[in-house]
Amino acid sequence: MAELFLRFDIVGPMAHFRKFYSNSSSLSYSVPPRTVLMGIVAAVLGYDLDVYCEKLSVQQARIGVALQGSVRSIMQTVNYLATDENDWHGVKQRTQIPVELVLPPRGRTCLRYRVYFQHYDDALTERLYNQLMRREYCYPISLGLAGCLAWAEEPHLYKLDEVYRVQDPQGPLEIRTVTPVLRLVEFPPLEQLKGNQIRRDTMPLDLDAMRQPKPPLGTITVLWEANGHPLPLHIRGEIFRLPDQEYYGCFLEV
Repeated sequence: MAELFLRFDIVGPMAHFRKFYSNSSSLSYSVPPRTVLMGIVAAVLGYDLDVYCEKLSVQQARIGVALQGSVRSIMQTVNYLATDENDWHGVKQRTQIPVELVLPPRGRTCLRYRVYFQHYDDALTERLYNQLMRREYCYPISLGLAGCLAWAEEPHLYKLDEVYRVQDPQGPLEIRTVTPVLRLVEFPPLEQLKGNQIRRDTMPLDLDAMRQPKPPLGTITVLWEANGHPLPLHIRGEIFRLPDQEYYGCFLEV
């Protein structure tokens, strides 16, 4: 049984979390899917692909994320090398692909996502915390694309008895994290959502060794508030509230 609970922020000037169902245009989620967060943790710890898909699977690790403030996006056309005939020098015609980039709102310089992490191996959680504190990343971390470099801030390690947890709450509570739709007991009345901008999308949840969505629930539908505001949601399963935070959160699991 895990006894440690880790919270930290991932910060960077821009992001691109490609939607797995996009085709010729590289569309982006505005928040990182769980699979991206698996990759960030693996980069800090130095895990290779064949290791982290198992070590950070839904069965081993619990991961949640919350948007800290609003974001905006722009479309940019990127020139890619046409490598069909092994032209790695760019002599032949380039391939132009529209790419959606996620940016902070005007007036701010960086995006910020709050990550919640718990692992059944407390030694792994403690090692992750120590490396985040020292900013010792085995591999560079990024917000999706390799060019969207990022860093971690404000890591905080809690003992589990410091975290207030509720199992199957009896009514709606203010949830700030990205929430799986399958966990909703009921959708709140529209009058309670006035002033909020609800976003809903389908994201990958877990990966197999070939980096493909792992059945039976390799993808899930989730919702969140576009400006990072909490939503009054009645959900199943466990939710948590940290001693230095006002709102509740949940992990990306069903």
